[in-house]
Amino acid sequence: MSDLETRFHESWLGMVQPVEGLVVSVPVLVEAQCMHRQPPSFQQTFLEVCPPVDAPRPTPAKDAASGPRRIADLPAFLEAVLQWAPDLYDAGAALPDDLSLYVPEGKQTLRPTLALKRQELSAAADGKEATSDTPAAQAGAAYVALIWDVGDGLNLDKPETQTGPWEYPAAAKFDRLLRQCRVPIGLLINRREVRLFYAPHGESSGVIRFRVDDMASVGGRPILDAFVMLLSGHRFFGALPERQLPAILAESRKRQVNVTNQLADQVFEALQLLLRGFEGAGERDARYATLLREALERGDDHLYGGLLTVLLRLVFVLYAEDRGLLPVESELYAANLSVLALFDELQQDHGAYPDSMSRRFGAWPRLLALFRAIFLGCEHGDLSMPQRRGELFDPHLYPFLEGWGPAGSAPITLAEHRAQVAVPGVDDETIFRVLQRLILLEGQRLSYRALDVEQIGSVYEALMGYHVRRVEAPAVCLRPDRAKAVWVSAVDALAQKPAQRAKWFKEDVGVSKSTAERIAEALDGAASEEQGLEILAGFRVRHSEIAKVGALVIQPGVERKRTSSHYTPRSLSAPIVEKTLAPLIKVMGDAPSSERLLHLKICDPAMGSGAFLVEACRYLADQVVAAWTREHRLDKIADEHEDVVNHARRLVAQRCLYGVDKNRFAVNLAKLSLWLVTLAKDEPFTFVDHALRHGDSLVGLDFEQIKSFHWQPSKQLELCRKALEAALDEAIALRQQILDLAASADASATREKFRLLRDAEDALEPVRLIGDLVVGAFFAATKDKDREKERNRRLALVEAWLQSGGPAPGEIIELQEEIRATLPVFHWMTEFPEVFFSERPDPLDDGEVNRAAFMDAFVGNPPYLG
Repeated sequence: MSDLETRFHESWLGMVQPVEGLVVSVPVLVEAQCMHRQPPSFQQTFLEVCPPVDAPRPTPAKDAASGPRRIADLPAFLEAVLQWAPDLYDAGAALPDDLSLYVPEGKQTLRPTLALKRQELSAAADGKEATSDTPAAQAGAAYVALIWDVGDGLNLDKPETQTGPWEYPAAAKFDRLLRQCRVPIGLLINRREVRLFYAPHGESSGVIRFRVDDMASVGGRPILDAFVMLLSGHRFFGALPERQLPAILAESRKRQVNVTNQLADQVFEALQLLLRGFEGAGERDARYATLLREALERGDDHLYGGLLTVLLRLVFVLYAEDRGLLPVESELYAANLSVLALFDELQQDHGAYPDSMSRRFGAWPRLLALFRAIFLGCEHGDLSMPQRRGELFDPHLYPFLEGWGPAGSAPITLAEHRAQVAVPGVDDETIFRVLQRLILLEGQRLSYRALDVEQIGSVYEALMGYHVRRVEAPAVCLRPDRAKAVWVSAVDALAQKPAQRAKWFKEDVGVSKSTAERIAEALDGAASEEQGLEILAGFRVRHSEIAKVGALVIQPGVERKRTSSHYTPRSLSAPIVEKTLAPLIKVMGDAPSSERLLHLKICDPAMGSGAFLVEACRYLADQVVAAWTREHRLDKIADEHEDVVNHARRLVAQRCLYGVDKNRFAVNLAKLSLWLVTLAKDEPFTFVDHALRHGDSLVGLDFEQIKSFHWQPSKQLELCRKALEAALDEAIALRQQILDLAASADASATREKFRLLRDAEDALEPVRLIGDLVVGAFFAATKDKDREKERNRRLALVEAWLQSGGPAPGEIIELQEEIRATLPVFHWMTEFPEVFFSERPDPLDDGEVNRAAFMDAFVGNPPYLG
């Protein structure tokens, strides 16, 4: 029965695509046993209350004709199709006056048409009451769902004034009403379709669209079955509490967090599989084995970084394909580049030819072609892909992935490149297993469309702090508390004193106290390394093999064993962002202008994958759209841009948001996160390169320190002052032009932004260089006297260089590289000069232009107690 129910739910969910956000999950529906097919005669009942659009009155079932249909009479429809008797809901004058929301920027009061009353069982199923003290939230506590009938045929996704003077999409209006009233379930109806909203407080909204024409067709009976299954009176009031709709929706959302954790675990498994696949390629090809060895010996986690990059590329592509951000509608893309299509082909081949998959090698080159097409762009036939650029897909950063390198080697001709390249022989079995772990969860296909952008970032954060290592003795894989896996050899285990062995397993390996004690006790009887290895194997991770001497494995670093990274859900990031930004906007007056809002500077100094910046982008963009409404500009903006909200998000992302992180991968992922949340289909991944930077936000100097060439500034040095102020003036002008181009997304503007940023970087490079030399002098010694001596030596080198007017000599460059090799130094005023030195409105004054030399707000994770 479970398989039948699973197929049923997968079928109707596939027919109502696209589903926006998570509403229901298949496993929860199956567990609730809520599959119910209506008899064929029921569709005739549906047709009677949904006559053709041009019919003057409801048409008898026998005269029902095909064509556009609509709900003729809403109460009759609700009673005939969903068994909602009139006594189940309040309407009109029966609705409390405070079950409404006045929107000041649009001068419109939002009010539902009907409200489904909360029954005792329904309240138990929901499991929580409204916690807000606002009148709307208190009124909303009496209802389990709100219904808004906006009129026949109204476009729900475009700005409208039919429901009131607020020029805004009806769908967005309804979402706001649900959140204000703290009623997460809603039905938005325009007589041609019914949209089921699920908008729990502090989380993203999910929407399923049930179109009347689809349910009226013979092939649409599964959709009609699902519509009645989810929304009938029985599903709200007659079923057991845990099988009522509120409980199903809440459990589906709860499972979504579990999906995030499970996906992160499976991505880690995919990472291990990928490592074995590349290792196997080296075993088959001695030439490639050399490239792999060089990648491992570089010393900067180059090999692990490349493997992690592949997984991040795949996760991004799967998300982008599900969201329509890549040209999945192109036949060429679907046939030759799509990751989902590739997985389907490999799955079919694995079923037909399971024994030959490890001897086939076509999938990896196909993925490389996709990665190149995303980075460089592609135009052919019906396929049009703009250049995306960005470090994540840059083929030059990890050349061992493509079989050439090493990175930084001398340029070669195309002919030489073709002669030297050795595409890794990663077999199709490996790629199939990797994609299987990214696409299937518990045997079901994962909908990346239903994931929040932050959840994609969390997958990466779960992989932070690992390294690729070559084992020096046979080892087994154990499961620590904080890391996903750690390899331990019998040699290392037996080298510990018996009395200290349990402590070593707990503190150094990271397993739980009870497991550490059991392993230590078992090892007391080991008379040899072979016996020790056999004992350890009894505690290994299920399905893991014993790693032979020289094998490559993924090991957690000290930081991963000690702490761990955590996914920041919107239920945490949203209230923190609102608590931070709402007072800042409030002091700007009751109706701040859109331009003044777009002058705000918001920063996360340890942004990780960008969860707080993404939420800040959403929040501030909503404020900008509200300002456009007050300024009567929304209609014009809607004519110029397909989606005003996404246009506002793109402006906010480029003009208002700044972030820093000392992990380079996190910076790249934060850039992609903002690209995804803004749906910036026409922008390269580099569109926020000027604002999201790599560096340690706690290590660096301000301009006064750099001008004085000292960490304790006093007297400015004339040579340094002149060089730095000239660089500053040039860079501010260039970076301001980048902000001014934020509203333009055409190809010429994109190229111009890239050029401006490159020129600004060149202008400020001497400033960074001088600042790095000062920081290097400070960390070169531990005593003040020695630091001062080193500082004076470096100052003499800098003065000679600046007086010469030429490029920095090799000795100075080497000193900079020395400090950068150990610390990602970050000089705030150098990296973001337009924030600290350009003229812009101060939000705390009357709006007059001044030099507001600060960030307006910082957002990010507070120091949690647990």
